[in-house]
Amino acid sequence: MAYVIGIDGGGTKTTCLFNNINDFLPHKESESLTVIGEASNPHVVGFDEMKTRLQQLIAHGVAKYSIQPNDISGVSCGLAGVGRKEDVREIEKVFQQIFFELQFSEHSIFSAHSDSYIALRGALQPGAKEGILVVSGTGSSATGIGSQGNVYKSGGWGHILGDEGSGYQIGMRALNKITKAYDMREKNTILTDLVLKELALEHPKDLISYIYGRKPEKKDIARLAKQVMEAVSHGDDVAEEILIGAANELVSHVESLHKKCPSYNERTPIMTTGSIFTYSKDLERYFIDNIHLKKLGFYQTAYSSPVYGAAMIARENCTDIKKS
Repeated sequence: MAYVIGIDGGGTKTTCLFNNINDFLPHKESESLTVIGEASNPHVVGFDEMKTRLQQLIAHGVAKYSIQPNDISGVSCGLAGVGRKEDVREIEKVFQQIFFELQFSEHSIFSAHSDSYIALRGALQPGAKEGILVVSGTGSSATGIGSQGNVYKSGGWGHILGDEGSGYQIGMRALNKITKAYDMREKNTILTDLVLKELALEHPKDLISYIYGRKPEKKDIARLAKQVMEAVSHGDDVAEEILIGAANELVSHVESLHKKCPSYNERTPIMTTGSIFTYSKDLERYFIDNIHLKKLGFYQTAYSSPVYGAAMIARENCTDIKKS
């Protein structure tokens, strides 16, 4: 019996999915064949620690599901922060060692991809040849695939150079609006009370020491998006303006992909993922309405998870080898 392994290696956790290559389970059933472990982003934990964690997790899954190591036909891995060719080469070396030490077949096929690409492949409906996935979590980006198989990207520049429409930028916009309200340069907003309470601060001036003294992490700023969502639910115009602006930035990612891929049109499927889309139905509604208004595509719910997308890629790699 031949199996493939899909791996979604993120900055907070890693998920491995095992699937029978000849009896590929639908995405919901396949979730039962997963194991979850620690983060494996090589730019966070290092390549040596990445190898240790991935090898232990794969070995655990093989034992848990009683799979023979030489029955693994292929592995496909999506890792956060991986985009450069040098990274891919280093990861390939790591997996050569893992395959050898776990006694996988010498014919096992491996491929490495960005986390955004496996997320796109998991989001697409079975048989779909093209589509766009827009991500808004702590950061933001959009990835699309054209009918000829070419991959296109927009965003992913990080919180200093970009990440417009992300949780981080929504949080920063909220802080900026609070300072302007205090200076009477713009109108008052209940964001002031909500954010100060969340940060355990007493006065808007305390934001100076919070930002420049404590130097909060990106994720801490991104969490303030929740206060923006809450303020919108109370009818706060300033907060609504922030969310509308974020939605427009995410739409601009889609517009940029249209400029790069001539086959995209109003029938192109567009999916979304990430905590901001999950928890802010207001932003999601602004985004979808704008997509349809500008005829950039049609919105549909993501089919499955990134790790399922990785497993599908691994299966395709094995199938392509058999055909050649």
